[in-house]
Amino acid sequence: MKYFKYIALLLLVAVTMGSCDKKDVSYMAEPVDELAKAYIQIGYYEPVTAGAANYMYYIDINGVEYGNDGATFLATFNTVPSGGTNRYYAVDAGNVNIKLHRRVKVGETPEGEPIYEYPVVYDQNVTVQAGKRYCLYVHDLNKAPIPIEMTPAPEFGKALDTDSLCRVHFVNLLYEADGTPYTGKVQYGVQNLDTKEYEPVGEPIGFGESTSWFTVKIRKTVYNSSGSQRREVCLFAVDNAGKVTGKLPYTLSNGNQGEFTDYWTWYIGRAYRQIAAGNCGSKSIRCTLYQFVIE
Repeated sequence: MKYFKYIALLLLVAVTMGSCDKKDVSYMAEPVDELAKAYIQIGYYEPVTAGAANYMYYIDINGVEYGNDGATFLATFNTVPSGGTNRYYAVDAGNVNIKLHRRVKVGETPEGEPIYEYPVVYDQNVTVQAGKRYCLYVHDLNKAPIPIEMTPAPEFGKALDTDSLCRVHFVNLLYEADGTPYTGKVQYGVQNLDTKEYEPVGEPIGFGESTSWFTVKIRKTVYNSSGSQRREVCLFAVDNAGKVTGKLPYTLSNGNQGEFTDYWTWYIGRAYRQIAAGNCGSKSIRCTLYQFVIE
């Protein structure tokens, strides 16, 4: 038995030494001329219900197809490339053609397995500039995507003791009750930590627009921690004269009318992008804030 143990040990050493041979490591990548390229994400924010019938299964960007082997690739109220908010597709600056494919069941195999086709349901063009980063927001299958520039979050100095800041960038893709883009402007609001009143932050924006980055104070409650705090937020409605008329009215899931408020736990030093989307008059496609962590 002792000899078998030694033989096994020698074999293990031989395999280990063999695995240490020098290997050339290669990566499937191509160099990019950053001066000639633009960088894009595709966001799908059409105000429709979530579900397989409304998801996108393949996308084409300038004739290059992206997908997930027939599985869902781009869900409603979401963005690709997925897996990281700072990932982009590099494209030539200028005109960009975007095609989106949904999935349609066309039959079954003799074994009862579904047979699908993936027709193009969206085919639009948009112009992008070299050296810039965009999210191309698709909100209507009959209209070109809205290019929102993804500007970098601003840097700021260190704060003292337990008070510090996070950064927020807000995008408005809300629809009216009749299914058309929101005609007024929307103002982001954050509750004052001391007075508990909601106060405007950033600037009022119309449909398809975004605010500049704004900062929000985070007062952490655990001293020896990275620091976070729940912050109450709202959306204000702004009329054509630029006057805040109150919190944004919208339909609740039970069909009643409400005023839009929400809350988020934000962390010191983080940067967040929030998109307001959905239909203000629908209880099934509700007005909602969607958040992505940028840094």
